[in-house]
Amino acid sequence: MENNRLSKICYVRLLDLEKNVIRFNWLSQVKEYFIFADCENLWQRFLNYNSKKLMNDILDEFKEKLILFDSERLRDEDCLYVNVYTPASNQSNRLPVLVYIHGGAFMFSYGGSYGPQILLDRDVVYVNFNYRLGPLGFLSTEDDIVPGNNGVKDQILALKWIKDNIKYFGGNPDSITIHGMSAGGASVQLHYLSPKSKGLFSRGISQSGTALNPWVLVEKSLETAKILSSSLGCPTEDNKLMPWLYNPFSPFGLVVDSWSSDPVLPIHPLKLLNDGKVQDLPLLISYTSAEGLYPASDFYNDELLEYLDIHWNEILPHILHYNNVIAEDKLNITSETIRLNYLGTRNLNKESYPEFVQILSDRLFLHDLEKAGRLHAMAVKSPVYCYYFNYRGAHSDSEFRTNSTENIGVSHADDTCYVVKTKLDTLSTEADRKMSEIFVDMFLSFMNTGKPNTSPDWKPLSRERYTPWNQLHISSPDSLFAEEKETIVGKKIWDKLEFLENERLFKHKEEL
Repeated sequence: MENNRLSKICYVRLLDLEKNVIRFNWLSQVKEYFIFADCENLWQRFLNYNSKKLMNDILDEFKEKLILFDSERLRDEDCLYVNVYTPASNQSNRLPVLVYIHGGAFMFSYGGSYGPQILLDRDVVYVNFNYRLGPLGFLSTEDDIVPGNNGVKDQILALKWIKDNIKYFGGNPDSITIHGMSAGGASVQLHYLSPKSKGLFSRGISQSGTALNPWVLVEKSLETAKILSSSLGCPTEDNKLMPWLYNPFSPFGLVVDSWSSDPVLPIHPLKLLNDGKVQDLPLLISYTSAEGLYPASDFYNDELLEYLDIHWNEILPHILHYNNVIAEDKLNITSETIRLNYLGTRNLNKESYPEFVQILSDRLFLHDLEKAGRLHAMAVKSPVYCYYFNYRGAHSDSEFRTNSTENIGVSHADDTCYVVKTKLDTLSTEADRKMSEIFVDMFLSFMNTGKPNTSPDWKPLSRERYTPWNQLHISSPDSLFAEEKETIVGKKIWDKLEFLENERLFKHKEEL
């Protein structure tokens, strides 16, 4: 339930004074930071200005740029804000810290849209932050001029600041759990792999996203940069980043920046996982029963489904992010193979829509989530847990995209809203409130011990290859049970398709 114990809200603005110098590169250190808080001693401790007029001028400018929860979304390159929320507590002990990394395909969203109202009934310090997105965050020219991964560099800078300063807000710097969903979930696992993130956190929760998902790493990043240049009027060959609606939904993402003089991800995530170069810390991963509703719920009308049905071979490679990872002469046969395996000879319409959602679930999320989870568990001694969320509450995130309250499944992002407060109402029914309590209990027990206390039968993933997949199945507040699955993927065709990514990428390079 929403809390009455929120006592301190601190909005921290981290910035670098040489803005023109640092565009498309590291914010190498925090040269200054401003804090606005409702706590006078924190304000005096951090805002080191003697001039009252100067302090008021700074505060006025800060308030204009501040992205508050439920405020109008502002888009600004100067976006590195850290929001710190602490509960009213008389405890002398420092509290565990939950740091939320927002998702949004590395293209959109912001930290302040995931509020503290649910969490701060408990003894926990909650933090969220912004980072550069889209081309400002993830453009790469595959050299040291624009090396790439700037959004992740922003995340690392925020995590360093949190590690160094959270004690002043009642948080325990030795008990920091990073948590993210979708692109945020992928970011969580990437921080286990990046040498730059070592020592900045103690546990991680990765919902519906891993480092191996096909939309995380960008292929042909220099080509993408040239396409963007053309769109902005620079003299390059014309092309389009998003041929249909906004697909592919993540044209900008991470790169293996081995060309950089100061890389964040110098080695491919798959190789790091295979070689065991992973921070040995507990990890909790998850997925929902209809992950593919992102982005499938945007197409849930007869006109768009009919258009996609007619133009299947043309559009599907962009929706499923394989337009750049397979030979051009194999695109059509690949699209037809996927269709045959899931739809058979049926047309795409609302009757066959569940099978279409399963296609997107398997390709965009589940196939590589399972691979990443298994490899991670094999690489570390710490436990890796997984839960499967199959509870449709009073509302679903898909409603915002379909403009309808029709129940079309448990969407991507539905579980996150039971822990952090969003515009989705997950507290209006008794069942939803009970589910929220279950989730907060799960998270806090994992944050404190590295093991969720939800069910004594819930086993971590096996460290042995070719063993059943262990997970907790959450179907309602009164139905949570441990189960074993041979696989979490709907169809077993994905390893047979000749996508040059993950294992096939390395095999191709060896053959060259």
